[in-house]
Amino acid sequence: MKSPLFFLAFLCTASLLSQPIISPEVHSDGRVTFRLKAPNADTVRVQCEGLKSADMKKDAQGVWSFSSEPMEPDYYGYSFFVDSARVIDPSNPLFKYNLLNTESQVHVPGPASLAWEVNEVPHGQLHRHLYKSKIAEDHREFIVYTPADYDATAKTRYPVLYLLHGFSDDASGWTSAGFANVIFDNLIARKEAKPMIVVMPLGYGIMDYVRGGWDAARRGEMRQLNTERFQRALLRGFPWVAPNP
Repeated sequence: MKSPLFFLAFLCTASLLSQPIISPEVHSDGRVTFRLKAPNADTVRVQCEGLKSADMKKDAQGVWSFSSEPMEPDYYGYSFFVDSARVIDPSNPLFKYNLLNTESQVHVPGPASLAWEVNEVPHGQLHRHLYKSKIAEDHREFIVYTPADYDATAKTRYPVLYLLHGFSDDASGWTSAGFANVIFDNLIARKEAKPMIVVMPLGYGIMDYVRGGWDAARRGEMRQLNTERFQRALLRGFPWVAPNP
């Protein structure tokens, strides 16, 4: 017959194994602790924007960890390298989507004065639209931001800003990684920007331009073809769909 101490030890071990991994953990002084459970790994490194690539240390439960120095308030992308294999953080639902290099993301919060921090101000809306581009020969989406006071049935006229993402991002880049809607909410509430409509299209004329990675982007003929096709798709074949309130 097993002793009560055996069962107590078993329950304690099971409890430890079932405990969720907290990663990333942002401390009050701005330090960030990254954790990853990988008991069979020989080496684990974390690579984070704003930091040098750092080796992580493994504890008795097979959890690797690393704590940074205090970091400035911002959003940072990061990845783990497990025996040189790159992985995102399975404990973190916040990630930075990218067509070539999706990463996990950590938010080091800052004061309300920072434009990308969510504040108690009137919030605008994001509208997703899907359309077929005859020029680009594909189906693609674009995202529209409308300010908090927008009314599609009114006759109010708004300036329109077309906001283009960087290479390897998609149409969601400015909202999922750049938090453009939050920034516009704050700037408009502070009267540092006029209420406006912001259109965020997919910024490629041909998708082979980004599928080929950075090598394709450096090829002059591919870059020229992409630019010409994108100009035509944006200026001649781009639909304007008035968002509903």
